[in-house]
This record gives sequence, C-alpha cells and structure tokens, in this order.
Amino acid sequence: MSTRDVRYGAIAGVGYSFTVSILTMLLELLANVFYPVPIVLSPLWAIYKGLWVNLILILALYGALIIFVKPYRSESLMSYNKQLFAPTLRIAVYTIVAESILTIIVDSYNGPFRTRAGLFIAVNAIAGLLGGYLGVKLNKP
Repeated sequence: MSTRDVRYGAIAGVGYSFTVSILTMLLELLANVFYPVPIVLSPLWAIYKGLWVNLILILALYGALIIFVKPYRSESLMSYNKQLFAPTLRIAVYTIVAESILTIIVDSYNGPFRTRAGLFIAVNAIAGLLGGYLGVKLNKP
C-alpha cells in the first residue's frame, strides 16, 4: 500500500460520500412529492425515529449503488477486472457504512441551517476519508 493509493482512495471516498448523500436527499425529495416524509440521511436515525419509508428508500439506494460498483462479467473478464474494480467496491462499501453511521450527527442536530450545512460537509468529508482509507488499507492481496 503506497501513500498515493491512500490519497486516491481518500479522494474517491470523499467524492462518493457526497454523491451518496446528495442522491439520498434527491430520492427523499422525490418521495416527498408522493408521500410526505421528512428528509433523513441516516438509516440508523430512520430506525430510531420509526421512519420506515425513509429506511426502505435509503437501503434500496445503498443496495443499488453497491450493485452498480460491483462488476458482473464473464469469468475471464472478471479475473482481469477484479484487480481494477475490487478496490472501488471496497471503498464504496466502507464509505457507505461510515456515512450511514456518521450522518446520525446531521439528522439529530436541530439548530440553525448554516450549522447543519457545515455538519453535512464535515460528516461527508470524514466518512469519505474513512471509507477511502479503509478501502485501501484493508486491501486483501
């Protein structure tokens, strides 16, 4: 594991974390058109508050994003692509896990919008850095 791989993993994790959060908010805003639900980013917070529609939406989105990253091809292509896509899959999974835990902070805060936006940025940056680092660090050769 080189420092270059860790830097690239961290950058990819931060970008992926922001992408997942924005997609989650857009999906819940779309769901709000048909069924009024509050916007929740964390599946754990949705369980705590009993927001089952939000939980199903978030878990479906997470599952779709993980399936999107996982390569499905023939076995001959899989052996070649495994070297390329395996770190991407690990970074995506670790970033989603870190984000689902850390976004409880954003959901539980009820203060001013500016502070909540700052928390959103900080939590996504930390979750992305953590997911990218773990995805590269826990590489199984």
